[in-house]
Amino acid sequence: MSETAQFVIEDFTAGFLSGWYFNNTKSSESSSFQIEINGKVIGTGEANLFRQDLKEAGFTDGCHAFRVFIDDKITQYGELSIRLCSDTGDKIAGNSFVFERLKPVFEMDLKFTDSFNLIFNTYADQAYSNLRIQLNAGNEIVYFQPFSISEGNSQVSVSIPTELLDGIERLYTIGLEGSSNALWQGHAKFSPILTPREHLKNPHKTSRLISDCAQSSFRYESLKLWFDENLDLPTLNNIHKAHNVLCEGWSDRNEYPKITLPKFDKPIVSIIIPAYNKFELTYHCIASLILAFNKTPFEVILADDCSTDETEEAENYIENLVVSRNKKNLMFLRNCNKAAEICQGEYLLFLNNDTEVTSCWLDELIDIISSNDNCGLVGSKLLNEDGSLQEAGGIVWASCTPWNVGNGENPNKPEYNYVRHADYLSGASLCIRKDIWEQVEGFSDYLAPAYFEDTDIAFKVREAGYSTLYVPSSEVFHFEGMTNGRDLNSGVKKNQVVNFKKFAQRWSSTVRYNGQQGIENLQIEKDRKIQKRILVLDYTAPDPNRDAGSYAAIQEIKLMQSLGFKVTFATDNLAHLGDLTIKLQKMGVEVLYAPFYISIDYMLSKRLKEMDAVYITRYYVAQSFVDRIKSLQPSIPILFNNADLHFLRELRAAKSDEELTKALKTRGDELDICKKVDAILCYNSTEHAVITSHILEQRNFHITPWVLESKKTGPSFDEREGIAFLGGYGHQPNVEAVEYLVDKIMPLLQSSRPDIKLYVYGSKMPKSFSDYECENIEMVGFAENLDDVFHKHRVFVAPLLSGSGIKGKVLEAMAYQVPCVLTDVAAEGTGLSNGISCYIANTPEEWNKNIIDLYDNPKIWNDFSQGEKQIVKEQYSQENGLKKFSEIFSSVGVYTSDLRDI
Repeated sequence: MSETAQFVIEDFTAGFLSGWYFNNTKSSESSSFQIEINGKVIGTGEANLFRQDLKEAGFTDGCHAFRVFIDDKITQYGELSIRLCSDTGDKIAGNSFVFERLKPVFEMDLKFTDSFNLIFNTYADQAYSNLRIQLNAGNEIVYFQPFSISEGNSQVSVSIPTELLDGIERLYTIGLEGSSNALWQGHAKFSPILTPREHLKNPHKTSRLISDCAQSSFRYESLKLWFDENLDLPTLNNIHKAHNVLCEGWSDRNEYPKITLPKFDKPIVSIIIPAYNKFELTYHCIASLILAFNKTPFEVILADDCSTDETEEAENYIENLVVSRNKKNLMFLRNCNKAAEICQGEYLLFLNNDTEVTSCWLDELIDIISSNDNCGLVGSKLLNEDGSLQEAGGIVWASCTPWNVGNGENPNKPEYNYVRHADYLSGASLCIRKDIWEQVEGFSDYLAPAYFEDTDIAFKVREAGYSTLYVPSSEVFHFEGMTNGRDLNSGVKKNQVVNFKKFAQRWSSTVRYNGQQGIENLQIEKDRKIQKRILVLDYTAPDPNRDAGSYAAIQEIKLMQSLGFKVTFATDNLAHLGDLTIKLQKMGVEVLYAPFYISIDYMLSKRLKEMDAVYITRYYVAQSFVDRIKSLQPSIPILFNNADLHFLRELRAAKSDEELTKALKTRGDELDICKKVDAILCYNSTEHAVITSHILEQRNFHITPWVLESKKTGPSFDEREGIAFLGGYGHQPNVEAVEYLVDKIMPLLQSSRPDIKLYVYGSKMPKSFSDYECENIEMVGFAENLDDVFHKHRVFVAPLLSGSGIKGKVLEAMAYQVPCVLTDVAAEGTGLSNGISCYIANTPEEWNKNIIDLYDNPKIWNDFSQGEKQIVKEQYSQENGLKKFSEIFSSVGVYTSDLRDI
């Protein structure tokens, strides 16, 4: 125990741990520490806050207090004990703080913010009164607010003090006085100006007000992305001019400086903007097209329907604009159909003139529609002017009534941020393949002059056999009502009522099973073209570029989706992991994350009831979930994918009594999970046998299918050189393999065949590997593309001495048809056979002989390559994967059909 450091924990409320920590070896320096709950390190902190009483007590300058937010999502309910230890893990003298982590008495879900308040939807199983909410801003307690809550669903407001109405974004945390739990945590900012922007005098020129609108962060992002490009001065000046136009806004605009649209010889997308007067809106919209960073080539067609304002001469203000001008007023629908006739693009994109687009909005739409041959139509996430959600795709109920999904909600909520099938996509930003547009004959004339044409064409596209997808990563502000107003009894808007009846007459039989309208049904009914729902849990979001396990996780999710599952994914710490999370969402996976799901228990209590099964990867993740899942839903099947048998890997690698003891502890934990779940999935039969030998009972065992994607044909035998190894070096067996290659194998090859060079690839490569480089060894590092590994080199080597599961690197070599030399451990579960489809070597001498034999003999090389091809076809195809996964789910009573057959 350290004699030079001491601490006192004084309080744990609303998720914040407070007290003081003094390490006199560091004198007046702030001291960092680790936080343990029941012996498990769950966070870190730093003692650097000033307290007068500490200074008076002689603790140097008194800057040794702390107040640290603890992410306690992985801790269970009940009595828990907190201690501090030094940043090196040493124990520190101090108190053990015991507290009770209670189940929340009610739930809070942020609905929206107004000028002064955070507005929450709440749910409580009974009414509560005389409660006090603790509001924290950053690390500081702002104030306590008395409030009461009604039984069932209700709404409460948490007020923000005027000193925080300064336009600065802060992290707010809300807790209940007397409870350790944080009820909600998230970022928000509140403006110091309440006057509507249209009533401000030159807000774009007034200090700080230029960024006081929901569009400003998107504009900044586009500027940043453009400035990263190597642009010429005229282009930069044009972008600058467009940015000024957007900052000035459209209200009261009477000057139109000339702006220039980009010119492409072969536009991929034709953006059609229908307009009847309101040129100030059209001009603003086109300026946003210029500013918004996108790489997709496009043209803009202004469909002018006999305007009488500046729209008549739009070409004089906007260079490179294509205009479709009508001789008589055709109204909205026929105006769009006519403009589509002159489009050059492969895709038609209908964009309202009362919109402002954002960076990559177009790229995201085209990425989704072009990567799926079955996709015919896509639409953007629409945002209101204040940044709240206007529409996340549309739903049409059994009554034929259309709803904007998520209207008025927080646009960042997980429920609205994954690609999904939608009943319709709003015509405010709607993209369709041109060939399908022609096939379904455009917008239906029976709906002329306007309204319901976007809903109707989505139904026609699906009737033709194509999907209609909502793309949340494409974000567009829609200033709704600016063109045609909101009055359903006058003007063009009255056609909304008339066309509803026409639409219902045509499509009522199609929507008869679409559910009864109601906000309580929306979150379930909004997911179309699914048969079942599954919750997938892992320790992190998969990154296929990092490790083979992540590749496998992605393929398993795709198999579930192909079988008709809606996949909902969460990590055990509920973290949003940036690009990795977004990639899952673009696959159509709903990802749950904080602050919308503040704890594991909250997430399970809120979402588990809708699930048909749970799929958990890795035993230490299952430890956080299994008991709680079974207590909430005893009958729900849990499928456990062990990824690899951790204790078997640890036993194989153990070199000391301490490592052996750790492996035995892992064995107990891992086998305990195996006894609690409904199906056990392993990547090879060896692990099944090991598990069975320990638990001495037959369980529901399955081999987890592994799908290998097809690869383009690589160079011939004579066009390749060298041998290659690939691994992620956060995984110790891969480090050991490189060390074995360098110490045992390459010296022999250097003596017998110095011309054979080893190339080592992989992520997280230790700095010490650079010491291994020599005449016949090159440490290449991370490979952006696996083609660089498997198309350049003649032989793949994997001298793995420990490990378990199946080796993704070996399977990738098989997919690329690159012959391998392997150890028994590396070949385990792959289907490869020594002397038939690979060489297996377990001594340095065997390695030397087999590498040379395979490297020099084109006949053996080609025989092994063809052997790999046959194994991949038989064991690692998508068809085989779907068949196996269907059997796995059937074994726990969950039945689906391959969506491709529906």
